[in-house]
Amino acid sequence: MSQLYQSINFGVIGVQETDLEKKMQLAKRHGFTHMEAGADEVTACGVEKVKALLQQYGMEITCFNVPFHPVQVSEEEFASRMEALPAQAKAMSQVGCSRSIIWIIPGSDTLPYEENYALHVRRLSQVARVYGEYGIRLGLEFIGPYTARKNSKYPFLYTAEKMLELARDCGENVGLLFDSWHWFTGADNRDVFAHIGDPGAIVNVHINDAPEGPLEELVDSTRGLPGETGRIDIQFVLNGLRQLGYDGPVVAEPFSPLLSALSDDEEKTALVKKHMDLVWNGSV
Repeated sequence: MSQLYQSINFGVIGVQETDLEKKMQLAKRHGFTHMEAGADEVTACGVEKVKALLQQYGMEITCFNVPFHPVQVSEEEFASRMEALPAQAKAMSQVGCSRSIIWIIPGSDTLPYEENYALHVRRLSQVARVYGEYGIRLGLEFIGPYTARKNSKYPFLYTAEKMLELARDCGENVGLLFDSWHWFTGADNRDVFAHIGDPGAIVNVHINDAPEGPLEELVDSTRGLPGETGRIDIQFVLNGLRQLGYDGPVVAEPFSPLLSALSDDEEKTALVKKHMDLVWNGSV
């Protein structure tokens, strides 16, 4: 049976607090029992201390970003960062986190499609192999808006279906980060979950909404809180995930002017929780 649960990423909602324990307290005050955290902050705090804090506050860490972008660095930096990755993956595994994500840029000015695809497979598969040693799955995020790729000389992947093909070529523990905004702006196809097919193909989920305006003019940095405008059919997304059998976290990634207008971390977290609960309960 599918079990979706809410998680929160404080970075994407503009929370200024940087102390990991205080962020756990903030999450708990607003009804969250799951949150995302970075490998750098976990290792800086110390694995044993983080484990103790998670137990103390009844929290779980659900996901972390790959600590560097595997495809957007030089060969030298890639090799250097890969040397550090096993220790980072081990630390995240030890605090109970088994999901990691990275976004895939939907175009290149230097690499034609085939060469870009080969580079992604070569580097991401190396990350996946390290993760596999620690029971961590890697989710690849497709970037949907036309404005994110229109100026690229060589367009690249920007739909769930095409990104899933790349994921499968990168390893058994590689799947999708499914983002409702990128689905809406990239394809908005109602058969997307039938195409995905396997609930294990989804590693993490982001939900949000879209502002008004022509679809081809929407920009990635301006979105909406879940259910804010109703332009994205969030109920279709949540019900599709449930019917698919996805078990895992759902995170708001809103980039909303309503959040940007707030300066208080408590107010930002409360607003995100309010909108998450509204769509969770089917109220919008």
